[in-house]
Amino acid sequence: MKSIHHLRCAALCLLGMAGLVHAQFDPAKVLREPSAVAARFPDPAVSYPTPSLRSDRTDFASHAEVLAFLDETARTSGGRVQIETIGHSQKGLPVPLAVLTARGRPDPALPTVMVIAQQHGNEPASGEAALALVQQLAGPRAALLSRVNVLVVPRGNADGAERFARATANGIDVNRDHLLLRTPEARAIAAATLKYAPQVVLDLHEFTVAGRWVDKFGVMQQYDALVQPATVGNLDPQIAATAQRDHVDRITAAWTRAGLNSFAYHTTSPDPRDPVVSMGGVQADTGRNTSGLRPAISLLIEVRGVGLGRAHLLRRVHTAVIAGLTVVETAAEQGGALVQLVRTAGADTGALACRGELVVSARHSTTRQRMVFVDAVTGADKAIEVDWRAAEPLDVQRRRARPCGYLIAAEQTEALERLRLLGVRMQPIDQAARWSVEGYRVLEESGGRRQDARGAIDDGEGGAIRLLDVALEPEQKVAAPGAWYVGLDQPMGALIAAALEPDSQNSFAANRLLDPARLWRVLQAPPAGAMASPARP
Repeated sequence: MKSIHHLRCAALCLLGMAGLVHAQFDPAKVLREPSAVAARFPDPAVSYPTPSLRSDRTDFASHAEVLAFLDETARTSGGRVQIETIGHSQKGLPVPLAVLTARGRPDPALPTVMVIAQQHGNEPASGEAALALVQQLAGPRAALLSRVNVLVVPRGNADGAERFARATANGIDVNRDHLLLRTPEARAIAAATLKYAPQVVLDLHEFTVAGRWVDKFGVMQQYDALVQPATVGNLDPQIAATAQRDHVDRITAAWTRAGLNSFAYHTTSPDPRDPVVSMGGVQADTGRNTSGLRPAISLLIEVRGVGLGRAHLLRRVHTAVIAGLTVVETAAEQGGALVQLVRTAGADTGALACRGELVVSARHSTTRQRMVFVDAVTGADKAIEVDWRAAEPLDVQRRRARPCGYLIAAEQTEALERLRLLGVRMQPIDQAARWSVEGYRVLEESGGRRQDARGAIDDGEGGAIRLLDVALEPEQKVAAPGAWYVGLDQPMGALIAAALEPDSQNSFAANRLLDPARLWRVLQAPPAGAMASPARP
């Protein structure tokens, strides 16, 4: 493990002069709220000693300042805070992970909470809240660490934060890359998740305050915070129905006690002709949904912020800190029961191999929703009823029988490597044997781009995907040595299916990581003696 001092020096060298940071943050372009709107969001009577909240600041913390803050917090924490480097950004900046424990290392008997912040570089309150959370748990709230392990990634997109840009340096949205793992940033988060296996994952963001809302409805956002749990096909029912809902209820109650108002997460496309308002995505690509399928209790928190610059920054940070502390407190209270719940969810997922059906493709369900905004001029409440795309319940478009697992040809190295990075257990074929399988025949193919509730996803250059319509064809296949078997009899069985069933927009086949003609569904238990012991990542 490299020392945080060396990481800070490396970051300073890479950044060069301080004038280069936040190249796309222009205070002259910040939204100027009408005074009647701004008055509705006073700063709370709290303080956090984090870099961007200093009274003399006019911009936001550089990456070097983030590393220095972590360095100092760890130095004075009495061993409760350890800093690891889990990877590097595309521009070479270190991606730090703060590991907060009572005795200097995680206790596997305790639940583990992972907090990920600033995956979008132009959402600085999320990163600042992550630093404040580290400071709180290292100091005044340190007693919680005797009952829970906490992991914090303060900046999931360091290059984007330095440029004050949403996407990574190569134009990919890191928060839509947790299944495909095309960016080093997403791979770093996946590696830390695999190493520590958190039971709860909290993803911190900010949402747009004006912009499209003014253009479409003449309103601005009046909610302090929005929240959404994992909402994706094949999610464990206990996690979906009970565990996540308990966390959401506790977070919203904590916000209410603090005088903050909240609602279900929602967004809308930038097209002014499209009046639909939608909850967050229902695909397996976002951190929220990928984490849910690992499985874990997975929650998205968004605070009112994009477009505001530094306005209401303390209130925004405090809103996210309340959510983070509430999740940590809840995990500490639930203790071993939470550990067992997630372990059981994984076992139940694995036990479904060869049984029942998979959700292959799903979308939002449609309804109407009454919402309350603020008038963009007067600041008065303005209720609107909108066309609403709900993430619960899902509108399932395609189901098929759940196989026992999949055979993947040896030359499909890119797909096999991504599965390893996700933490999937695979078994090499070392003896030729006949397998009862289904192959995929492509009936129709068209081009397109991945979509979410906002529209086309930021996928950088080469973001075109293959939209596939397939038919299943039974066959008896002799699998040669060198091929791999990926069984669904493991906790990540649902995530494996999301990656490998080819006819969804986030599949490895749709994204040109896998040839569907070199992939087969295995319908019965594997032939005896065909495989070596499972290969673990």
